[in-house]
Amino acid sequence: MKRIAIATLPFLAAALLVSGPALATSKKVTCHQIRSELASGKTAGEVAKELKVSTKTVNGCSQKKVASSKSHATHHTAPAAPPAQ
Repeated sequence: MKRIAIATLPFLAAALLVSGPALATSKKVTCHQIRSELASGKTAGEVAKELKVSTKTVNGCSQKKVASSKSHATHHTAPAAPPAQ
């Protein structure tokens, strides 16, 4: 009985290692969710801990919003009038 338990232990450990990341990422967190949490006044660390994501992910989503709003603003501005001669 002991030999069977010892023989199956590596297989169980391998199964846990393989399925661990899959189980951890089963719930997707969108950048929209992250940005709404940041807009409510929480810090990046608080949002990361609450949503169970890394602070790198939180910072990346907040930077995407800034870049998106900058490019959005440049596309929707009226062209400048030509200089008067």
